[in-house]
Amino acid sequence: MDVNAVFADAVARQNQGDWAGAEALYRKIDKSRAGLAPVCWNLGIVLKAQGKWEDALSAFKRAGKADPSFRGLHFHIGMCQQRLGRMADAAASFLKAVAAEPDDPTTRFNAAAALRDQGRLAEALEQADAALRIAPDFMEAQLLQTKLRTAMLPVWHVPMVNDQPRNDAYEAAIKAHVKPGDLVLEIGTGSGLLAMMAARAGAQVVTCEAVPWIAETARAIIAANGLSDRITVVNKLSTDLTVGDVLPRPADVLLSEIIASDFLSERVVPAVADAKARLLRPDARILPARGGIACALAGGEVLEKHLFTGLTNGFDLSGFNRLYPRSVRFDARETQPHRLSNVAEPLSFDFTAGPVPSGERVDFTLTAETTGRCVALAQWVWLDFGQGIRFENSPFIDAPASGWQPGFFLPSSPFAVTAGAVVPARAMHDTINIWLSLLT
Repeated sequence: MDVNAVFADAVARQNQGDWAGAEALYRKIDKSRAGLAPVCWNLGIVLKAQGKWEDALSAFKRAGKADPSFRGLHFHIGMCQQRLGRMADAAASFLKAVAAEPDDPTTRFNAAAALRDQGRLAEALEQADAALRIAPDFMEAQLLQTKLRTAMLPVWHVPMVNDQPRNDAYEAAIKAHVKPGDLVLEIGTGSGLLAMMAARAGAQVVTCEAVPWIAETARAIIAANGLSDRITVVNKLSTDLTVGDVLPRPADVLLSEIIASDFLSERVVPAVADAKARLLRPDARILPARGGIACALAGGEVLEKHLFTGLTNGFDLSGFNRLYPRSVRFDARETQPHRLSNVAEPLSFDFTAGPVPSGERVDFTLTAETTGRCVALAQWVWLDFGQGIRFENSPFIDAPASGWQPGFFLPSSPFAVTAGAVVPARAMHDTINIWLSLLT
């Protein structure tokens, strides 16, 4: 057999898209002269074109055994592993491909996708960013980068740092309670804004950020603002800190804004309790000192359209309401809620006092102040910094951008209330979650 002639015929068939014909000829050569790198490589290509991923993977590996320097080897191996659902192997292969061809944006993109599928989001974003530095108009990489950034940095973060009333409350509290020479421990660096406020007040700051790429970005922001000598960003959870390491002594002030929209679900209670027990002076100032949730009966036509359905185009769709979650969160400006009752504060947490109970259940009542149609129990958060400094994000007050979204806890169906009517309700928490219920 003239191997060169058969190989040329196979290549011609491959170029014409005759995958099966090319495969047959490559296999014929391989049977006669097993393990030739170009034959195994081209066999892998035509098998891949036919979706024969396992056979293609075997062919590419044999090509690599014969010639480990074969250009594109690890990329094609990764493609086969990806199609076979072997995501960890695919990620490892694509990273080898990146090491071999660091300036190939497609290789970077595929590495990013495989790392994303492994849940390795920070590494995936690094590869997507690199692909776009090489090829700024790479649309698939732009899409993947945006999805990764959304997953890693929720979209509420930017409006949170642009929430001027919140920022003003924190700065007023820092000016009132932080003294020059204080050591401030901050939990949750984020953008570095609060740490820089504390440094501007004369403190030395140690601030924790568990997400590596957020910590790195915060360091860059702090350096750009000329405060690197006063702020140390630690890429750790506060629970992993010890006094005598990066925290030179027990802190004079604890500063945090790990407050969730429901107050608790960012685990502020256990984080503060741990810091008080191990990382703070006994007389340390805690900012915020107290906080909790507030709530009121809410109505409004726009809000109801977001929460309930009924008669639509002549059909009764109210049965669909049973599938809707009993608690949702919306930007208040989007839903335009109307307050129908007084405001209650059924759950509050004092960080300066003893341990927060591991769970509480509180019954309370709300009194309607106007006649209307109640569609939800609205919930928001409040913070008390002491010395008359307080912040809340009431959904009934027009406000600028905010990272905290009010919650709306739904009854089984909307109901009418008249001024003076008393509506019973219940609140509970387990230190991580809160739940509210209208007892109607």
